[in-house]
Amino acid sequence: MITDYRYYREILARLQKPVFSIAHNTGFNASSTPSLEAYMSYGLGSGIHGKTVSELLCSNASNRGAGGVSCSNTGLLACTQCSLVKYCSGRCQRQHWSRHRLVCEHPYLDSGWEPSWIIENRQPLLKDPTFLPPSNSVEVYKNSGYPPYDILQLTCNEGIDSLDDDLKLCMTAAGDIRNLVETVNRLPPGYSGRLDILLNNNNTILVNRMLVILCVLLSPGPSVEESAELATHLMYSASLPETAASYMRYCTNLIYGECFSEREMSFQATLRTRGRGKIYSAQPTVSIKRPTEMFSSTYSLTKALDSRREVIFDPLHMDDRDRILSGLKPAHRQALNRFWETGVLAPFSLDLRTFNCPNKLMFTPRGEWIGLPSDANPLQGWDVSAVRRAGIRHGLDPAGDILGCLFFHLKSELREFSSRIQEYNINIHLLQYDSRLLSKGISIGVLPAFSEAAFDRIDIGDMADQMGVAECLADWGPLLNRKNSSSCLIMHSKRWYEESPNSIARNNPRALKILTERCQATPKLEAPAIGESLGLYLREVHSIHSKRIGVPLQSGAQKLPNLSKEEFYDLFTIGAADLTIRFAEFGCRLT
Repeated sequence: MITDYRYYREILARLQKPVFSIAHNTGFNASSTPSLEAYMSYGLGSGIHGKTVSELLCSNASNRGAGGVSCSNTGLLACTQCSLVKYCSGRCQRQHWSRHRLVCEHPYLDSGWEPSWIIENRQPLLKDPTFLPPSNSVEVYKNSGYPPYDILQLTCNEGIDSLDDDLKLCMTAAGDIRNLVETVNRLPPGYSGRLDILLNNNNTILVNRMLVILCVLLSPGPSVEESAELATHLMYSASLPETAASYMRYCTNLIYGECFSEREMSFQATLRTRGRGKIYSAQPTVSIKRPTEMFSSTYSLTKALDSRREVIFDPLHMDDRDRILSGLKPAHRQALNRFWETGVLAPFSLDLRTFNCPNKLMFTPRGEWIGLPSDANPLQGWDVSAVRRAGIRHGLDPAGDILGCLFFHLKSELREFSSRIQEYNINIHLLQYDSRLLSKGISIGVLPAFSEAAFDRIDIGDMADQMGVAECLADWGPLLNRKNSSSCLIMHSKRWYEESPNSIARNNPRALKILTERCQATPKLEAPAIGESLGLYLREVHSIHSKRIGVPLQSGAQKLPNLSKEEFYDLFTIGAADLTIRFAEFGCRLT
């Protein structure tokens, strides 16, 4: 009889590992009795047989080694030439070289690589850097030009004496769930109040994408680990493993299947979460027709990926791609190029053969990708220093596989968010209405959860760039909680300089010097007279977000980022933060 010692070793290793529980890595006290989900798997992970990815495996796992057996050992030794992959031994590295050399000898890894317009000695054809897409744009990869931030900052505002207070937050132009996740994840330990968070956007695709992602992430059933990994792919990957795609279809049926009726004027859904709170959604019925067609369409993976590649590698946008790559370090260029080619956010060495279904949150009903080629940088709008730390914790080298680091960072943040939803009393209200109409509806009490029309925080995003500061303050200023001295309305602007001549410098050989001088002397964002009439005032000292990206919140007098070369690279080069964005905060006078 042949004894399979490796099988028994794997069984023993599983028995010796601590049982995963909801409280794992969240800061909460673990229950003495493991939850049922600790023993169950829905197979929603990215690895073989639907396992979740928690450590970096030997890169030879994506190849067939001697005897047709894949290596399943942990990757320990990094490729010294590219830092993108790891191997368990020199033997596996040699076996994998015939495939890895295509990566390791790629021109993008050459420190002397230059954009095509330099090689061809011509002027680059680039998009206008001042162009801003309309507010109802549906690009999947159009991330904001700033890292996610906590719109509550409870300890810096209401303080630790308010840990049992009920609070209401509003994000009127939420394009994704990143600020929602950041806000919940930064709640101080011991918060016991009820938190109601309203997210609104008039773009039906964006709202329903968020709704499906939240349903996948927060619905009871799969483990927190599995749900977080699938939600990570739903946010950034163009394809999914078959089991993950099936679970996403289950969630879309849960949301729209039985409740949807075209005879009703309004579509409403209430979804359970892992905790006491719920997810509520209200939208005009006519608005959800297109997203439901997207989620139930039947195009092939080949058609979807071909459509995405046609956009990403459009020859007319070649110079825009090269512009992005030209500022990156060689290994980061190759990592981003792999993401462009595969469309999957994952560790560089992960075997992607199981990703055989399109992610229908990213394609039209006909299988056309809804993205822009020059904005397909998933690191845009992330704190890359935190991304690096997450990668290191999982055995990755941030000098190479920076997108693998982002995979683990985002998954960790979503896992923490899901665990906190289970522990705290948090309700999420997801709406799709015109901002002006919504503010008037709230003011007359059409939303029961917000019948008092008193928010402790209101984040209007960049709506002032489309509607004007005065109109935004008139719509939303009266909805601040006048009984809370810390209540605040926050906005940001990319177009503030249009009313401040010579405040920025472009196409000028002395641009850096001029930019520095102008930033030092830039006039404050004008607080219109309507602000005073509404009992609002423009804050001199911010308590939610600093006035400029890269400046610490606590450094009120600091006007410009004071960053090392590496910090600047992380925030403004590979992180693609927008240095011209300015934030403003309006407080309210107490009644």
